Amino acid sequence: MIWLLNDFDLLSTLLHAATLSLEALLAGGVFFLLIAALPGGADERALGVCRRGIEWAALAMFLAEAASIAVETMLVVGNSGMTVSQAMNGGPLIPQVGAALCALLLLLLARFSRGTLRAWTSLTMLASALVLVGTAVALSHAVSRMDHRILLTAFTVLHHLGSAAWIGAMPFLLITLKRTDDVRAARRIVGRFSRMAMVSVALLLGAGIGLAWFYVGSPSGLYGTTYGVLVMVKACLLLLILLLGASNWYVQREIERAPVRLLMRIRRFAEVEIALGFTVVLAAAALTSQPPAVDMQMDRPTLPEIEARMRWEAPRLKSPPYAALVPATPIDEAVKTAQYQPPAASDANDMAWSEYNHHWAGLVVLAAGALALVSRFRRMRWARFWPACFAGLAVFILLRADPEAWPLGPRPFWGSFFEPDALQHRAAAGLILAFAAFECAVQAGWLRAAWARYAFPLMCAAGAGLLLTHGHSMADGKDEVLILMNHAALALFAVIAGWSRWLELRLPQEEGGERRFAGYLWPLALMMVGMVLLDYREM
Repeated sequence: MIWLLNDFDLLSTLLHAATLSLEALLAGGVFFLLIAALPGGADERALGVCRRGIEWAALAMFLAEAASIAVETMLVVGNSGMTVSQAMNGGPLIPQVGAALCALLLLLLARFSRGTLRAWTSLTMLASALVLVGTAVALSHAVSRMDHRILLTAFTVLHHLGSAAWIGAMPFLLITLKRTDDVRAARRIVGRFSRMAMVSVALLLGAGIGLAWFYVGSPSGLYGTTYGVLVMVKACLLLLILLLGASNWYVQREIERAPVRLLMRIRRFAEVEIALGFTVVLAAAALTSQPPAVDMQMDRPTLPEIEARMRWEAPRLKSPPYAALVPATPIDEAVKTAQYQPPAASDANDMAWSEYNHHWAGLVVLAAGALALVSRFRRMRWARFWPACFAGLAVFILLRADPEAWPLGPRPFWGSFFEPDALQHRAAAGLILAFAAFECAVQAGWLRAAWARYAFPLMCAAGAGLLLTHGHSMADGKDEVLILMNHAALALFAVIAGWSRWLELRLPQEEGGERRFAGYLWPLALMMVGMVLLDYREM
């Protein structure tokens, strides 16, 4: 277990993302059940599915909180020499234990309630959901600040409530619509959810603007710190969700015209809204692991420095020799079992090596996107094997991403997994290789299973998640901010590519114009990923 704990930043971000996501999902399920499903006249089958969804979300929340408590206790004991009982007395553990107990209570209430909920059951579920939100707020930046604490805490509460009642409730809308045969009841449920979502969006955006005003502080805090860059990522993702939500709101108003077809369209767009929403939660988890921008006044990149770094230059297609790199520090048994030591500082040759890797990867991705776009035309069907490009990219990452590890460096293949960066690169290579295999088989018609077609959007989502959680240093230096800008652009284009492909696959045939648009959008977004990689620089 200790080899995983070595990368504490990544592990804590992923655990925090899991608890934030499950908090929104669990509280959103309660809000949907009490505000939309029951008053909207959902039948017993749909209500039963909602309750089971709340049960599973509550169980997952309980387990995630338990895992988080265990990991944090192990880290405190391992790094400080405290006993387990002393470590368990820490302040942050109290809200986590409270969240676990709220999840357990909601699990029991959902499990043993039947039919129309009694008043006391509804009130208890609502109170538990609100307390659950409160436990998440207790661990936020707002509570720990000395100035404007009450106002910032209020903004944070509204932000969490808006997220839960909109993004967290949307999966329950999908499962309810799928199991509701009465079209009139489905229209009522959609209408009630739409009104709840509009209020939630207003709360979410208003509170988010208020928090950004206090935490970012200035324009340079927005573009000159990792916190500010992640705020911009969240804003871009929210804009995409709002566009889809506005489209669904318009369709909901026109639903009388063709209820069955338009309800299907609402469900497909809602699937992408959910995916984007939980990507926002992942960005929020990465955001809360950073100090607010207003507290990081030093060493911010200026606009001229950003413009100089982003200015287009010819890609680096010639690699420095391996012998010119900074020698790797071997991983001995003490490092494996005690504490990871970061590699030696990079010099110009190491940076040139990294740029070379990124630029060749960009050429591969650009070629894959171009072939995918060409394959849309009938006479160019040979280009449908564009995913084969990614098999070469996976091998390239495996061989060159970590020069201090096998096969180039002294660190053995399995031993290099003790280094967090190498672990993340190997995980990325595995995801890319799996995608190439699945998508090639799908394009060739060898693999006809419906689930196999979704390998591409899911791999894009996983890649975007890795980019958003990859290497956000607390040092918050200029280079870290500039590299994060590149990673953020890659993540956004990967999100657009993946979920556009999802829409192309999932929209009904009647939505021909929207399906065709999505079908042309994702290859273009993939090409943009390649262009961003070609512009990657470290010096």
